[in-house]
Amino acid sequence: MKATPATSEMNIYLTNHANVRNTTFTDDFGQVLYKSETPGSILSRNRKTTISKIVPSESPDDMADHFTELAIIEWHTVASSVLTYGGVKQSMKEFMPHKGVLAQNRGFTAPGDGRAFKWKLGMWTCSLILDDGSKTPVAEGHRSNAGVVGSRRQARLEIFPGFEHLVDVILVTFVFVEKLRKERERAAESSGG
Repeated sequence: MKATPATSEMNIYLTNHANVRNTTFTDDFGQVLYKSETPGSILSRNRKTTISKIVPSESPDDMADHFTELAIIEWHTVASSVLTYGGVKQSMKEFMPHKGVLAQNRGFTAPGDGRAFKWKLGMWTCSLILDDGSKTPVAEGHRSNAGVVGSRRQARLEIFPGFEHLVDVILVTFVFVEKLRKERERAAESSGG
């Protein structure tokens, strides 16, 4: 009888859960995998978030983290934000069009994979599913928990088995939708909702 390999989800932890545009993303052991940086003040117009990916060192003597640019998101308030990813620059309206009755969700086709995915933006979390009718769970964002109720947990992006090869595009699109979701959460809190 052949043993089946154990599969488990991939967890990517956010060091700054309050601002997905300025954080590092680490693995279970605290090793930095990605980082997002958005220079300038929050009042600056047309801010840009650069998402970078760690490049493993080829030298065992070089312990410094080296990064390569993975994507840039140019944030716009009136016009569509713009994504540069995989050498292609396009509006988020094209890359991740609105989906659903209230246009609260965002869909995309994974470059190199060809499958359609949909981010569902809830009030407190985002979840990614296959947009093929199966609604297969792909990834889910989890909020941090200070441990007042339940155990203490760091904010994380969970990627389910079978989708680890799409980690780059999942993370880039997560940064975009989590920023949108967070804005919606703040708006609801300020209006008393």
